[in-house]
Order: sequence, then structure tokens, then C-alpha cells
Amino acid sequence: MSACATLRPAETPDFAGSMAAAHVYLAAGQDSAAAAAFEQAAALDPASKEPWLEIARIRQAQGRHVDALAAAEQVLRRDPTDADAHALTVTSGLEVARRTMLRLMAADVPPDEQQQAVGKSIAMLMAEVYGPEFLLSDELRTKIAREAIARYRAKRVERLPEARQDEPKGDPLDLLGGD
Repeated sequence: MSACATLRPAETPDFAGSMAAAHVYLAAGQDSAAAAAFEQAAALDPASKEPWLEIARIRQAQGRHVDALAAAEQVLRRDPTDADAHALTVTSGLEVARRTMLRLMAADVPPDEQQQAVGKSIAMLMAEVYGPEFLLSDELRTKIAREAIARYRAKRVERLPEARQDEPKGDPLDLLGGD
């Protein structure tokens, strides 16, 4: 009987305790234990967005972007205006798309019509959000500009009468330099 008196009843975890334990694990660099404690806190208070936001941050830092997206979506279900969750979904979503495209390129798999349509739709949205120049690298932008100047000059020469080609021309594009 004396042995029974020394046993303590199992402590029932509460939301605040789980959150505190998760932060201790996080500070100690124990991300997996922290995520598990945040998941326990989320189960204890299903309406709270905080544990899900922390889980999303941990999963993103671990490079587990699909899991980060899922956790960030849980935050947005509870608070559709949460800026951190929106940032996490954009970053992780773009990383998932980037990795997918790299796998397709490595496998030399051409996109089908549906994938092309989705890709164009995403590109149009990105151009709208970030500006059209966002979609082009500096190298590609320079190449396109040089090609456009070369086409302009070729058409200009074609339109000039033979007699006038020897006269000096005041072409404003010559001020830009290049080829």
C-alpha cells in the first residue's frame, strides 16, 4: 500500500503547458519535439492558430514544404488575415512548384496541355503581383532587348530607299549602344 501512495496520478497536459514545453524544445534546437508539443497544443485547443503557425515555421525550416503548407492552411482556416501564414504559404508553395519543375526537367518530361495552362495562369498571376520583369532573368531580358533592337534595325534598313541608306541616320536606339 505504501507503494501505491507514492504513485502520482498522470498529469493531464493543458494548452499552456504544451505551448511552454514546445517553446523550451524550440529554444533547445529540438525541432521535432517542439513540433510534437505544438501538435499536442493544437489538439487541446482546436480553435487556436498559434500552434499551427509554429508548426508551419518549423516544417518550412526543415525543408518540409508540403507539411508547412498544410500547417499554414490550418492557421488560415482559423484566421484568414494572418500575414505570417500567407507568407509561409507563398514561400512553401513556390518551393514545392520549383522542386516539381526541377524534377520534370531532370526527367526530361514535357508538360502536357493542362500543366501548361496552369503554368501560364500562375505566371500571369506572378506578373500581376510582382511585376512582369520578375519573370525574366537579367540575362534573358538583355537577350530579348538585343534581339528586338536587331529586328528593328533590320526592318528599318528594309524600308529605306537605296539612295538614302548612305546618309547619316539619327537613330534614337543608337544612343543605347549595344550591337
